Formats: sequence, C-alpha cells, structure tokens
Amino acid sequence: MITQLTNVNLIKHQLQANNKKEVFEELAQLLLNDNRISNKDAFLSDIETRESVSVTSTDGIAYPHAKSKAVIEPAIAVGVMRDGIEYGDEDGIKPTVFFMIASPDNGADHHIYVLQELFGKFSDEFIEEINNAQNEQQILNILINS
Repeated sequence: MITQLTNVNLIKHQLQANNKKEVFEELAQLLLNDNRISNKDAFLSDIETRESVSVTSTDGIAYPHAKSKAVIEPAIAVGVMRDGIEYGDEDGIKPTVFFMIASPDNGADHHIYVLQELFGKFSDEFIEEINNAQNEQQILNILINS
C-alpha cells in the first residue's frame, strides 16, 4: 500500500527544518505541490490537532497523520533529517525519518493500514538504509523493496 501512496515527488532526502513545525510544513508543501492536498494550512491544522492527542514518533521514526477535508487523494510524504529533531516523544530518540500520512476526511481508515505496514518495516536497519540514501529515488526504492 505504501508504494501506491508515494512517489519520488513526495520524498525529500534532506529536510531543511529546524523544528517539528517546520518538518510538518516542508512535508505538507510536498503534498500540496503534488496536488494531494488542496489547502496546506487546513491540512497542517488537522495534523497539529492529531499531534495534540498523542505524539506520533517512536524509535527514530515519526509518522504524523491526519484525516482532513483538505486531502484530495491519499498520500504519504517522506522526509529525512540525519541529525533528527526534538519531537517530544517519551523515548527521547530524535526522529530522523518522517512519514506524513494524508487521508481524506470522508475516506476509509486507510491510514491505519499504512501505519500497520510501516510498523512492520521499522527496524534499525530500515532507518539506517533510509538515512544513508543519497537521493529521493533511493529512498523510494528502499520503501518498495523492504
């Protein structure tokens, strides 16, 4: 399912963000540029609302997600930040890999299936492979082949 929801245009191999909010903005911009969302601010508001319920990060991977009226087509934006950022999770591990999952407000709960698939891939080796990728295409290949 993941490979059906992302493409090389939805991947940023070196995020420029300095904090969690900026990560969200960069990833949401990818979604907007790829015509997956219609309104970046509305989508980011829904992401922030979801984050206020509980932090969406564990073991070096963050997976911010939301159902939103701003979502035109389900998608996953992927970003990498090798040094990681403070995310507010309990384990204290700074996430370096980010999967922003955009789900239509009136759609099926496909984000749950995406999360299940992602959690099945999570491992130190998976994170290391993505962190060591040299470009967006390599990251996509890792997602497809893992």
